[in-house]
Amino acid sequence: MKTLIATAALAVLATSAFAGGNFQQGGSGPLKVESVMIGIKSPASNACPANATAKFWIYTNKPGTVSYMTIREGVGASAVKTVQAKKVNGKYVAAVSQQMVIEKKINTRYRVAAKGAGDYMLSNWAPLKANCTIMLGG
Repeated sequence: MKTLIATAALAVLATSAFAGGNFQQGGSGPLKVESVMIGIKSPASNACPANATAKFWIYTNKPGTVSYMTIREGVGASAVKTVQAKKVNGKYVAAVSQQMVIEKKINTRYRVAAKGAGDYMLSNWAPLKANCTIMLGG
């Protein structure tokens, strides 16, 4: 009987030593970004200043905080911001909408980099174009 108890105690100690004590609560693992999409609605007219709208969606494997930044081609990335992914129609998504004021002619592209745990995942490139042939006073 003593041998059985001693063997069981050693098995428990060995198991916890090999596991390193890194147990995750609930067993669901870390929040991961699964995909990122962006779309931009350029100004409808040639008059400037005008507004453009960028919308993007960050899909994750569960709810939680996601870090993201917008990237303008040839210019670089914005400061890192955070948003909460929530369950919508059976999927986990963080939806962001940003208004941009266009004051002069522009022809560029934007993308979004987002991450939970692990590396950043990149969205598609979305074009932003405005001719600004009509300049309005302000």
